[in-house]
Amino acid sequence: RRASCCGPGVTVTAERSASVRLHTANADETESAGGALAAVLGPGTVVGLAGPLGAGKTCFARGIAARLGVDPTLIASPTFVYLVDYPGEGLVLHHADLYRLAEVPDDAAEAAYEGIGLSAAFAAGGITVVEWWDSYRGPRPETLVRVEFLIENAEHRQLTVVFEGSRPTAAELQTLS
Repeated sequence: RRASCCGPGVTVTAERSASVRLHTANADETESAGGALAAVLGPGTVVGLAGPLGAGKTCFARGIAARLGVDPTLIASPTFVYLVDYPGEGLVLHHADLYRLAEVPDDAAEAAYEGIGLSAAFAAGGITVVEWWDSYRGPRPETLVRVEFLIENAEHRQLTVVFEGSRPTAAELQTLS
């Protein structure tokens, strides 16, 4: 079912699903979009970021971090350490990167996620941001927000934010668009 309750760029696609399409013109706007999203996230939410290299995934994660009370200058893509935990104001930010795990065979993926602490992060009740979400092959989190990045040109990005499971209210969705 589709509804146009929420203004341009917002689509409610089913009772437990909603999507928002955003356009950003620079890195600051991409970071701000991450902060706006963080304002509507509840404990235990997994945010899966997907898109090509240089699309703005880490920049978006910095915005989430800032909204959670984590110094955004501390946030870097955890490609070589896989997962970093940042205590915030009330919630912990778990920041993971699956880029180097994309080639792990399916039958070993769950053990790899367990080994880097991703499974524990999902269960910890904070906010878990996973870069290269499209490489994830484990059990679906109960509350997932997928953010797909499309590079339109050197600066402009299109972000499609899809809420699965628990979703924000129409008013909260409107704050994102």
